[in-house]
Amino acid sequence: MTKSARSLVTLTVVALCLIAGFLAIEFRATVFRWYLAEFRAHHGAIIIRRPGSSAITRRTDSAGIRNIAPFATVSVSSVEESDGALAQGVADGIADSRDWVTEGETAGAWIRLDWNAPATIMRVDLYHLTNPANRILSGTLTFDDGSMIPVESLPPGGEARRITFPAKTVRSVIFRIDQAQGLNAGLAEIMVFGTLN
Repeated sequence: MTKSARSLVTLTVVALCLIAGFLAIEFRATVFRWYLAEFRAHHGAIIIRRPGSSAITRRTDSAGIRNIAPFATVSVSSVEESDGALAQGVADGIADSRDWVTEGETAGAWIRLDWNAPATIMRVDLYHLTNPANRILSGTLTFDDGSMIPVESLPPGGEARRITFPAKTVRSVIFRIDQAQGLNAGLAEIMVFGTLN
């Protein structure tokens, strides 16, 4: 084999190796994007906050009742990309602008709180987003004991929609938005009152 033929073979092998490497990287990226899409389609959850040692502890009454939402892992159906860091404040015990805004979702959007231990709860307070264009007109609270409670429209202006019920012991609660207006539904705050067992 002549020197020029060997050079041509070497260049061809190098080029094929580079092309194969590029295709392998693209394939892995495509598979990862597909896996992420499948995971979200099947599990549909984006964890926006896990409880930490800095969870806010608000005053408790004589029965030990307090807002236990800051002690839950919070996951949502979607979160506006630019709002991801702010959304961590949706269950921190303060109804402020650190809210949860969905990524273009209205009806069907949801937020879920999970506790590591059973919790006895008897009240949920839901706060409307500060943007009056995005309104929740109705929703449903679902508990892991199988019970469900319908929720009326959330009042604008910083007041809470207070939902009270006989005490129940659960490990999770989901608030699903059933009807909304605007482009992006969400909550300024969710508070869950009870005791951690």
